Order: sequence, then C-alpha cells, then structure tokens
Amino acid sequence: MPERIEIVVIGAGTAGSAAARALARAGRKVLVAEPDRVGGTCLWRGCMPKKALYHAAAVVRGLGRAAQFGVNVSAPMVDWPAVLAWKWHSQETYAGDQDGILSSLGIELVKAPARFLGPDTLDIGGREVEAEHVIVATGAVPIPLTVPGAELSDTSEGALRFQELPKSLCIVGAGYVALEFAGIYASFGTDVTVLSRGETILAPFDRDCVAIARTALEGLGVRFVTGATLTSLAGDRGDITVSYAVGDASFILRAERVLAAIGRRPAYYDLGLETAGVELDDRGRVVLDSALRSSNAKVFFVGDAASREQHTPIASVHGRSVARTILEGNSVVPDTDGTPFACFTVPELAQTGLTEEAARAAGIAFESHSTTFEYLGAAIISDTRQGLVKIIAEKDTGAIIGGHIAGERASDLIYPLALAVRSRSTLEQLQTSAAVHPAFSESVNWAAF
Repeated sequence: MPERIEIVVIGAGTAGSAAARALARAGRKVLVAEPDRVGGTCLWRGCMPKKALYHAAAVVRGLGRAAQFGVNVSAPMVDWPAVLAWKWHSQETYAGDQDGILSSLGIELVKAPARFLGPDTLDIGGREVEAEHVIVATGAVPIPLTVPGAELSDTSEGALRFQELPKSLCIVGAGYVALEFAGIYASFGTDVTVLSRGETILAPFDRDCVAIARTALEGLGVRFVTGATLTSLAGDRGDITVSYAVGDASFILRAERVLAAIGRRPAYYDLGLETAGVELDDRGRVVLDSALRSSNAKVFFVGDAASREQHTPIASVHGRSVARTILEGNSVVPDTDGTPFACFTVPELAQTGLTEEAARAAGIAFESHSTTFEYLGAAIISDTRQGLVKIIAEKDTGAIIGGHIAGERASDLIYPLALAVRSRSTLEQLQTSAAVHPAFSESVNWAAF
C-alpha cells in the first residue's frame, strides 16, 4: 500500500519552500521532493548569480569613470575566474543551510524527482506515496532554439559560468534575461549583438524607460537588430556563424558564444500530469482557477510552474497563498497587485502596477506625472543623470495605480511606489512626503507634482 503523506511539495525553489514552510509551521506533515539543490532557479541559476555578475560589471563601469571624480586608477584588469568565484561566494553565503532550514521545521526532504502514478499517488525516488494535497513548484526552464545548429547555443545557466570571458556574444531575444546579460557582458568589454524577433524590446516595461536603457546599452557598444529571424547556427563554440534574416534580406555575423534568451516554459512535462487528471490548455499550459488549483482538486501549481508572471516575489506570494487555501479550507486568491519587479540591465528598470497602455486598455481615466534625473542632486554628484520616474494615477481620485523607474537604484526606488499601489495612496500623499537630500529617493517625491 502507498505510504500516506499529508502534503507533497514537488520542487524546493522559492514558491515550493514558501508553501512548505508555511504548512509545516502550522503543524502539517510535509514532504518536499527535490532532485536538485534546495533554493531553485533564483538562488542557483537566476537572480543571485546574475546579480553578482551585474555588481561586478557595475564596478568595472565605475572604474572606467573614476578619473572624472579625481580618482586615478591604473588600467583595471578583469580577472574572470575571480569574478566567477565571487559569484559562487555570494550564492553560498546567501543560501546558508537550505536543507537544514527545512529540517528544522520538520519537513522531510527527499532528494529525488516525483512523478504521478494516479490522481493522488506519486513515485518519489522509487517510494510510492499517497497525498491529500500536492503542490507543484517545479519552476521553469529556458525555451531552446529550434534552428539548425541550435546545440551550439547556451542557455542563461551556461552564460552564468562561461569558463572564459567571451570576446563576442550574440543574444537571441530581447526580454529580461537577454538585456540583463547584454549589460553585464558589454560592461566587461564583450562585443554584444542582440537579435530581437519583434520591433519592441522589453515589452512589459514602460516605453520611455526602455528608451533610456536602450540608449545606455548602445553607449556600451550593444548592437540591436530588431525584426530579426534567426535561421541557423554553424561552426563550433568559440567561432559560431549566426545566420539571420530581416525581412527578405539575409545576414550573418560571427560570435564566440550565442545565448538563447527567447523565454522560459514551465518544467512540469515529465510529471505524468495526464495520469494525475490535470488538464492542459491548447498551448500545453496547466489550467488553473484563481486560487491556483488545477482540474484535479488535490493538485495546485505555484510560482513559475503556474504559467503566470515569472518573478521571485510572486512565487513567494503563490506559495503562501496556496498554503492558506489548504489550511483554511477556502480558496484564497493570491494578491499580487502592486508587486514590484525589475530588470537589472543598464541602467536598472523597475515597475509596479499598470503601464499607461494597460490602463488605457482597461478603460481607466488616468494622468501621468514624471520627472527626470537631470537636476537631481544625487544624480549630479554621481553623474548618473540618465533616469526617469513616472507615476500613473487615476484622474478622479488621484490614487496611484502604476509606477515606472529607469535609472540608478531603480530596484530600490520602486518600493515606495509598490506600497502606494497596494495601499491606494494618492499623489497628494506623495507630494507631502519629504525625502532625504541629496538622495535618489527625492525623484519619487518630485515625480508626484
């Protein structure tokens, strides 16, 4: 007979760990199945390692500008193995003892994959279990290229640990991953070309903010080719011929490395979902209700596996929300309104709430207020004056429904605007709130007028 387990969580990334911890603290018996390291994509293959590289790249850019501040620095040299060592040090320091954290809460961790044998039974490393509830938190994986020679390309995981700093890099795609790596490697001196299938780059972000980032990246030497269709890769890693088309014209370029950054798909296709009675739509994505419950009432999907916004803060909200649904017995809809997110490109972009386009599409009468960094004291002192803060508010009430920032420390500056969106604070409240001077936070106050 199968072993009965109250709750099985498949995956120990941000969403799975958040759910497991909340349930365990409430006294529920939880088993987590994770064949890889606890911590998931964000800790080991995404946010943390990428931001460590981003910081190192920012140091390089800062050294390149040191002379204008009266600081004489001899020609800096990038020690690439040392950069990678710092990346690993950052990850390991932040991670701590992830396995121990789960164990301290009484959570059983099984280092094995899980697969459904039926609607409520699973095989976990050869162990057959029957669960009252299953939470699928398997994350997402990069979508591979499908052109001839696709095997020559790297994914984001590979780009985090190139053994040598590439002299040239072609990035296929123009979303978060693409433009974060474009800024990182261009800062280290790599010749970067971005091939975008569409005419728009960084589609989720405010257009004015994106324009600032594109100008800054081009200033670092990044070349953008929009309306481009990749047709093939040939050669060997270290010397790849990239063939692409723009309209009816064909082109080639040479690059040491090619990064496929065309998106990510949920990583649940080897779980036996059909056996579990979990319905997928015509795009192969799991069908969920507003509380993230699948067509099998015992099975929930959270985080990137839920096929919605793929952001770490949202994954945390998903995990805790599903835990509440199980504990309370009522469907709890995850509240992600106003959740901020950022793209760590050059400069940083961050936003919360609605864009102007989204507000317009929703039929909301709104007004936009904005300010640049041009006359901001902190930006003048650091000579980082390429920046913008835009606030979107309902016309009748003044309630803030969106915030958008491009510039130095955008990922930090977005937080008060995220709070404003969640609490429906008004422009007047921002106007009457003072900020430190001289500080970048003044820009948020100024933008409200």
